Amino acid sequence: MSGLNISCGDFHAGDKAGTAFERVLSELPDVPQDIKQNILSGFDHGDHTLIQASDAAQLIPPLRLYKDQLIAEIGHANWHQEMDREERTGVCSIKLKWGEGRGSRLYCTTSLLTACEHSALTQNPVLVCLD
Repeated sequence: MSGLNISCGDFHAGDKAGTAFERVLSELPDVPQDIKQNILSGFDHGDHTLIQASDAAQLIPPLRLYKDQLIAEIGHANWHQEMDREERTGVCSIKLKWGEGRGSRLYCTTSLLTACEHSALTQNPVLVCLD
């Protein structure tokens, strides 16, 4: 099954960590809509998008807040455990992975936050690409 991967320089998130990327980005608080649209527009022309270092730095505080909210909702920070629990409920696993599941959103948020922090340090863009 295809999914989205996240990387920045020598940081590479786990396999298909970015699959819930569009949902996560849409739900980030306090991120101007034009930044969200600019990031997503990369997918209009291909199988990837870049988040420039300046935008990545702006995403860090909202990603931290969103991550904390997800952890509070789930009750723990183990995204893998939550993904397993959600799949056992019988909900379509494809829908869960593309953003309906809190576990996949936490996986994506954690990975994207690390990539954005790496970008802020190195000034390399964050790459989100379809696998």
